[in-house]
Amino acid sequence: MNPSASRSGSLWGVSAVMFLSFTGFAAAQFHGYLFEQLGFSPLQIGLLFGLGFAADIVAPLAQVLAIRRLRGPRRPLMLALTGAGIGTILLPYAQGFAVAALVFSFTLFCSSSVNPLNTACSLELTRSRGQGFFFLIRTIGTAGYLVACVFCYFHPEPARLPLLYAGFALASILAIPVIAKTFIPEDPRQAPEDILVNPKPRRTPGLRRAWRLLSAPLAKRLLWTLGIMNFANAMATLVQGNYLMARFSKGQASISLAWIIATACEIPLMLACAWLVRRHGLRVVLGVGLLGTTLKLFFLGAANSYGVFLAGLVFHGAFFSGAVTGFSLFLDQRYAVSDRPSLQALGSLFYAGLPMALGGLAAGVIWQAFGLNAVYLTAAVIGLGAGAYTMVLLPKLPGKTQYKVPSTQ
Repeated sequence: MNPSASRSGSLWGVSAVMFLSFTGFAAAQFHGYLFEQLGFSPLQIGLLFGLGFAADIVAPLAQVLAIRRLRGPRRPLMLALTGAGIGTILLPYAQGFAVAALVFSFTLFCSSSVNPLNTACSLELTRSRGQGFFFLIRTIGTAGYLVACVFCYFHPEPARLPLLYAGFALASILAIPVIAKTFIPEDPRQAPEDILVNPKPRRTPGLRRAWRLLSAPLAKRLLWTLGIMNFANAMATLVQGNYLMARFSKGQASISLAWIIATACEIPLMLACAWLVRRHGLRVVLGVGLLGTTLKLFFLGAANSYGVFLAGLVFHGAFFSGAVTGFSLFLDQRYAVSDRPSLQALGSLFYAGLPMALGGLAAGVIWQAFGLNAVYLTAAVIGLGAGAYTMVLLPKLPGKTQYKVPSTQ
């Protein structure tokens, strides 16, 4: 087989999986609104988010085990997409709090596993092209999310929500045969870089080693900052649809329009980060991600009109393009290739699982007690605090460094 043709096919596979998986993620724009349509109270919605995203806490631990037992992230990714598709299609039909909590927890357990596993798989095939290239691949995922939001905008009837959820589920399922046929990452235990320095590679590292590596001072401080910022971001994002309907009374289409703006603006941010990481290094990219999220939360908290709210959403993609993708590259740059899949999975526990669970629960409690506007004001205050600490942390982060594969020793 022609090696260049094989590499080209792999890149097409990575791109297709990124596009389809993020199309499936677009269901998240409707979760809070769907729960309200199903008749749940603000406190119940907060509890559903808290219980659902609590599955994110368990998911990274399961991912590390699955990566170890199934010899890499590829098979766990296929299983996660299967579960995400099944859960998504069932969610609109969940009647009663207990059933909704069970289905939602299962759905998020699977869907939250997709991104770190997909990142680990994608980086295995693209890291030789440089750090900036992964941002370009990741942009294709954002494009998939955007396409789904545009489609939803033209189907604003509440009665169509189950069909929209079925479409999100179908996108997740369609990614699976693409992985099976064309997206075959190398076993991290057999990666060429590791073989050069360790001809007898050990088993894929487990939870204990991944935990120890993430406990290094710099990685730990960065994870805490990401986690606190995403806690505030989750408070605002998870009830965004409810807030738009209650505060501005624009109809269901306004939910998709808001996400169209947020996602469309994420694409140039992602491309800008691809340039920044090559020109200025990870420090600037992570700073853009965290400080851009601070601006987003400030605008949303201060918004007294729909236009100001949408202006804040211009910065929505900063967290995902700069902070999360930058942290993924931080791990990929600093640790041995055999450690990276487990670190990508376990890291998501601290910047996604715990913050999303606590943020969703806090949003429901504050909404029930003080109203939706108080949720956004609280998120803005926390975001400003995290942004202030970011300024202290940035000088300690890596600047422009030549990309190299670290030793396994």
